[in-house]
Amino acid sequence: MSLITVSNLKYSYPQNNQTALDDVSFGIEKGSYVAIVGYNGSGKSTLARLLCGLEVPAAGKIEVQPDYRIGIVFQSPKEQLVSGIVSRDTAFGPQNLGLKASEVELRTIESLNIVDMLDRADSSTSALSLGQTQKIALSGVIALHPEILILDEAVSMLDPESRKEILEFIRYWHRCGNTIIQITHDMEVVAEADTVIGMEKGKIFYYGTKHAFLSYPENLARIEGTPLPITDKSLLKKNLEKTVTLQVRNLNFKYSKDGHGVKDVCFDLYKGTVTALTGPSGAGKSTIMELCCGLLQKQNELNSDTVISAVSRPVIAQQNAKAALFEAFAADDVAFGARNAGKNGKNLKDIVIKSMNDAALPFDEFGERRTQLLSGGEQRRLSIAGILAMNPDIIFLDEPTAGLDSRARNQVMEMLRNLAEQGKTVLFSTHKRDEADFADREIRIENGRLVSDTLQDDKNDVKSELSTISPVPVIGLLEKLRNISLGLSGANRRKKSPVEKLHPALRILVFLAMFIVSLAVRPIWLAAVMFCASAIYGKFCGFSLKNLIKSCLKILPFLLFFCIFQLIFHQPVPGEVHYTEWKWFLITPSKLLFCLAGILRTDSALVCLSAFFVSTPEYDLIDGLNVLLFPLKLLKIPVRYFILIIEIIFRFIPVLMDEASSIIKTQAIRGGLGQVKGKMAKIKAIIPLIVPLIIQSVKKSESLADAITMRYFK
Repeated sequence: MSLITVSNLKYSYPQNNQTALDDVSFGIEKGSYVAIVGYNGSGKSTLARLLCGLEVPAAGKIEVQPDYRIGIVFQSPKEQLVSGIVSRDTAFGPQNLGLKASEVELRTIESLNIVDMLDRADSSTSALSLGQTQKIALSGVIALHPEILILDEAVSMLDPESRKEILEFIRYWHRCGNTIIQITHDMEVVAEADTVIGMEKGKIFYYGTKHAFLSYPENLARIEGTPLPITDKSLLKKNLEKTVTLQVRNLNFKYSKDGHGVKDVCFDLYKGTVTALTGPSGAGKSTIMELCCGLLQKQNELNSDTVISAVSRPVIAQQNAKAALFEAFAADDVAFGARNAGKNGKNLKDIVIKSMNDAALPFDEFGERRTQLLSGGEQRRLSIAGILAMNPDIIFLDEPTAGLDSRARNQVMEMLRNLAEQGKTVLFSTHKRDEADFADREIRIENGRLVSDTLQDDKNDVKSELSTISPVPVIGLLEKLRNISLGLSGANRRKKSPVEKLHPALRILVFLAMFIVSLAVRPIWLAAVMFCASAIYGKFCGFSLKNLIKSCLKILPFLLFFCIFQLIFHQPVPGEVHYTEWKWFLITPSKLLFCLAGILRTDSALVCLSAFFVSTPEYDLIDGLNVLLFPLKLLKIPVRYFILIIEIIFRFIPVLMDEASSIIKTQAIRGGLGQVKGKMAKIKAIIPLIVPLIIQSVKKSESLADAITMRYFK
């Protein structure tokens, strides 16, 4: 009997009734290794969600033998993480299984070691690269020890060494008798399988053995595509026109005092060339690209010698393609940048059509499709089309082929070559050797340093005709969002303050006492005493006096506004002096003291709250709550739900900050935010940020609910 039996399965997307799966039937035996292949948008990811029970079929049925645990690694890894700290995210599933603390710790260490992320166990999940995030998503599922492991493009964003290690683990997991289901475009993964399911437009076109599948050349072409031509790197130096379009000198950047970054990177880019930027996940490739585009700015003395200059500001298609799409319909998203550049009417439509066609996303088929209903590969191509529509001189693409099928990948690579032949400067990051060989030049980054450059060009002085690349106008907002994200998780912690040396449970009790008393006091003299006590508490928490004053001043206008209502509605003391009286507006000494006491109470509470979060990162808060609520656990009260809500809040806020950052970056790149004048124009410009952020909040909450469900939280 099959472990999984699928019979006459049908499914349509509820948003538009578009058929995703049509009469799909197959069986999967226990201990088998199945590869599900097909072009982007063929229904593979939808099938995976149905197998896990996250979607309900419109017709047909799925039968899974009881008592078999299913684990899935989603296509978008950031949507799978639950906790803000790496080790705690991996431990979340085992904790839900009710395992002993020692077993949870053992599984956490084991799983992180498998994905080579044990050294980042205490890091913030929001501070990881997308490749590292994919590793953590996998470790969280591995820790469950699932008998059925479903992997949706789970190695698509990993460097070759990491990919090799993960595939070796999957082989081991399969040899242990577990069932593997891999959704993939990777020939190496297909070679590992014993059974292949081929899908196209929601239907199965092949179901059988791997050997029979690979015996047909057309099936091989579906996976591998046409081999990319290899470019002789020595020809570039011989035939290079010395037209420099971008120069980078002494590029240094650190995300934190002890964090990762880039160090002393120097290179030139030339007109009409395609350059591949290679290196392991987290090496600094995306950081280099964002610095060159002005999406990151120098923060300290390490950056004092950094010079980035170019003929014009480079534009970038971001690695997280899904977060870079903020219009409802595909054509509107592509048109955004060109419209900001003054294009309209037929000219704008022609630009959109050409850009979508060049990005292997035909306008006639996809122009009116909703962006959020596109597959991962289709969304990636759409983000590229939005960049092409701006007709920039220098184009950066961060992992442009990750998750693409062979046909789309070859079209994208051909597009890069065509752009270079048109005189564009193209820089793209990749983990794939054949794509690096296809480029005119390869620059390799390891541990933030440039370790090799096939051009080996002499680094000349910065050319006068190039303009220095300055940060985008919204760089301050981007920095604030990133700091909020890292601050909530406790990443980049400084030296511990006196309060941080207390046990987390005691720290919470001290905060609650200070916070409640600050709000409860009524006499003006007690309010003043509590304000002073709160300031002292803030100082012991590491909350500086400067930040204290800033926080109080920021909310002062709002407090004064509410004081007006207090002056109107608060009853005066009989017989006291009236400073002024106008109809129902009366100012007396008692009213003023009441308003002042209210301001002091609010400021005291704000200082306590801010100081508490400065001194108490997520992991301390969760630990403290577990200790304080332990007596309720003994009474069988499900306090785990409350703790999970707190943990999700800490995880969800950084996720939204990341989403907001991606949208802001995309709009800044495409000529949106920060480049309009007048209040009404700025309000109009920010609407494309607010609306998609609300939509993404809903989407992310749904994805987080799916992740929690698949980690067996009950």
